[in-house]
Amino acid sequence: MKAFTTLVVLAAAVVGHCHGWSLNAWASTNYAGRQFSTSTSGTHLLGFTAKSYKWSSIRGDGCCIKFCNGSNEVGNWCQSKSNSNVASPGFNKVVVGCGSTVLNC
Repeated sequence: MKAFTTLVVLAAAVVGHCHGWSLNAWASTNYAGRQFSTSTSGTHLLGFTAKSYKWSSIRGDGCCIKFCNGSNEVGNWCQSKSNSNVASPGFNKVVVGCGSTVLNC
């Protein structure tokens, strides 16, 4: 039974990461300073205001990201995008989802 449970947990982990996207955000321009990384869907608080980022998404995977400053949207992307010098006010939260998921700041 333990082997079956382990197999189910591993299968769930693989399914949860099959989208192939990732976000890396930095507190300073030019991809420097404190860093935040994720490859999981949901709402993520960065713990700082990001001034640069790299969003990598496989074309056609149906996954998008919304950049937020508190409860205010400051941008969104579905295709891969990077920015070494984010305009003020920057962002301190991201919401990531795929398919029909509603992304709200």
